Amino acid sequence: MENYNFYEQREADAKFDLRSAMQLPDVEPGEEYYPSDALKKAVNVALMLQKPLLLTGQPGTGKSELAWHVARHFGWGKPEVFVTRTDSTATDLLYRYDSLAHFNRVNMQKAAHEASTPAHEVLTAAQIEKMFIKYVALGRAICDSAGDSSRGILPTRRVVLIDEIDKAPRDLPNDILTNIEKMTFEVPELNTCDDEECSISEKKGNPKLKPVVILTSNSEKTLPEAFLRRCVFFHIDMPVGEELQKILLSKKQLFREMPLTPEEVTAFIAFFNKISNFINGKKPATHELILWVWWMKRQGLTPADIYTFKNDPASSKNDTLLSGISVLAKENRDLTAVKEAIVKNTIAP
Repeated sequence: MENYNFYEQREADAKFDLRSAMQLPDVEPGEEYYPSDALKKAVNVALMLQKPLLLTGQPGTGKSELAWHVARHFGWGKPEVFVTRTDSTATDLLYRYDSLAHFNRVNMQKAAHEASTPAHEVLTAAQIEKMFIKYVALGRAICDSAGDSSRGILPTRRVVLIDEIDKAPRDLPNDILTNIEKMTFEVPELNTCDDEECSISEKKGNPKLKPVVILTSNSEKTLPEAFLRRCVFFHIDMPVGEELQKILLSKKQLFREMPLTPEEVTAFIAFFNKISNFINGKKPATHELILWVWWMKRQGLTPADIYTFKNDPASSKNDTLLSGISVLAKENRDLTAVKEAIVKNTIAP
């Protein structure tokens, strides 16, 4: 249990490397993601119809990670990610305009002119774009679908993850679907003249390389019906039984230093299910299970250690075992209930 005593180790050894001691093994997002057969079918439907895939489900069931898995599986690079806020607008998913930097540049030019010094030339739309516009998320994906021959960038399809879309203002979902369907969007800040250069303000993508858009929702707010009509929908249930076993056994990189056996997985899941019955608040999901099993393995603990728990105040093993329960129970009453059940040996094997 020595590797758990970070405070004590740090005080005793000035060269103690906390970063390497505390971190989970590096695993690329989506690398060991295990989608169910039903979820694979939903992805296939969304790809065939070229419609956004809307995912709901309990936090921790892998909604967001699906985007990384799909991008990795098809070789489309890293997904473009946008985390929705309550004040997000459709423009936020397309580009960012550094208005302050542009304003300062204009004032510098004005000051130079008033001082009778040579002023810089008025910026063209292309210069404004290069200096003050940054395309993000959906906007980046639309631009990438068209490519850029001047810079040798080939057209490519991208995956866009729009996380927690239910947090957005009500108009945003419908607005972005219009951009996806038409594969165009406008950048008014580049509309600076009346000649052909102003066409730079309209960004057009390649409809044949429409981005794969995955949206997640925690169902905190009802989404507009017009938006729902234009999406493919799938609800990710908390996996159980054999499916949950396959998910744990698929985490070979995560558990490479301490491989899981099928027997261990069965025992961990059985205890996980028993613990869930003591929790009335937020139920632990797949992600919490994976972290808890990693924690237990890292500490050399098994479900058998919990079933045979002996209430010894001097036991560091007991303290370590009980502290790990905080990965699963996220409210004080639930944490207390589970710990009491372990201490009193009321959780039967």
